[in-house]
Amino acid sequence: MNSNTYKEYIRPVVVLVLICLVTTGLLALTYGITNPIIQKNAKKTADENRKVLLSDATGFDQYKGKLVTDKSGKAHVEDCYTSTNKTGAVMTVVTKSFGGDLTMMVGIDKDGKITGIKISDHSDTPGVGTKNMTDEYLGQYKGMSKTSSENVKQETQIHYTSGASVTGQALQNGVHCALAQFAAMGGVK
Repeated sequence: MNSNTYKEYIRPVVVLVLICLVTTGLLALTYGITNPIIQKNAKKTADENRKVLLSDATGFDQYKGKLVTDKSGKAHVEDCYTSTNKTGAVMTVVTKSFGGDLTMMVGIDKDGKITGIKISDHSDTPGVGTKNMTDEYLGQYKGMSKTSSENVKQETQIHYTSGASVTGQALQNGVHCALAQFAAMGGVK
C-alpha cells in the first residue's frame, strides 16, 4: 500500500515541483541574458528619437531636477533630457488616453518652441485614435511656445479631429505638461 501511495500521490508532486523549479531557473537565466540587450536597444531608440526631435543637439544630459505632473493628474513628465550644446530639451510625457497610457516625446528648442512630437507607445484604436498621431496632426504643434487652452476642443490653434477626441485631449495634456516642465526648468541653461 505504501508503494501505491508513493507512485500515485508523492511522485507526481515531486516531478511537478522539479519541472517548476527548472522552468523558473531557465526563465530567470533568459531574462538575465536578454534584459540588458533590451534596455540597451530601448536607450538607443530613445536617443535616436531625441535627435530627430532636436536635430541641432550634439548630445543629451538627463535633467536631475523635479519633474512636472499636470494639475489634472492625467499627464506627467517621465524623463527630461537637455541638449549638451544648450539648443533645447526633449521630455518624455506619459498621459492618459482612450486605450490607456500614451507615451510621447516632445522636443522644445532653447526659445521654448516645440520642434516636434513623437509617439513612442500607445494602446489606442487603430484608425480612430491614431488619426491624431499622424505627422500632419502632430505638426500643428510645431513652433508653438504655449497653447491657448488646456482643452483641445476649445483650442483655436489646433484643428480638432472629430471621433478621436480622447486621444486629441491626451496629446494636448502631454504638450501642456512638457511646456510646463520647460518653464519649471527655467529653459535650458
